[in-house]
Amino acid sequence: MPNILITWISSWIWKYLTEQLHTDLPAGRQGYNVFGTSRKDPKISWINFISADLTKSSDIKNLISYIDSKNISLDAVIFNAGVGYFDEFLKVKDKEYLDMLMLNLYSNIVLTKKLLPFLTPKSKLIYIWSIASKKFMKYWAWYQASKFWLRWFVWALRNELKQKVFLINPQYVDTNFFTQMRIEPQWKYTETLVSNILITIQNILSSKETRFEIDL
Repeated sequence: MPNILITWISSWIWKYLTEQLHTDLPAGRQGYNVFGTSRKDPKISWINFISADLTKSSDIKNLISYIDSKNISLDAVIFNAGVGYFDEFLKVKDKEYLDMLMLNLYSNIVLTKKLLPFLTPKSKLIYIWSIASKKFMKYWAWYQASKFWLRWFVWALRNELKQKVFLINPQYVDTNFFTQMRIEPQWKYTETLVSNILITIQNILSSKETRFEIDL
């Protein structure tokens, strides 16, 4: 069974997504052996859970040590870890914008580098990012900064690794992510269904989807 690693699996949508990837029944293919990492254990039976706070270098080191000790070869990695605090620019606290920069940007770059030796020639790196990396929205300055920076990192990485790298940009997804929003949205948004995220991931993994960046 091929191996897949997913970061930030504590959101409820990842219970659905990991179950589908584990069985892969809709696509009629062999499922994935799912490894997941986040600060909080989601208590999902089909996930091999590794506890890690990806803003901490020591936790990233422990995660890599676990993968190395188990001699795990990764056929795919889904980078999903992120945090957002939404408020007027001056009201976002120092710790909050540092958390966004560390988790949304730093951790993804460092973890990508550390995981490269564990990939196969056909491995896929999938970054679940955000339409926020392509728009300009009021009260999102710090969050969007982290999204813009990582988007350009992934673009540059694509130039090096070619078909290994993919970027998925959902719009609004109905999760607990926006609990940190302290001010009402100033834009009209369209909801991205979780099922559409799953289909896009499955198509990338099966090589049916070859576009680098996919807006949902």
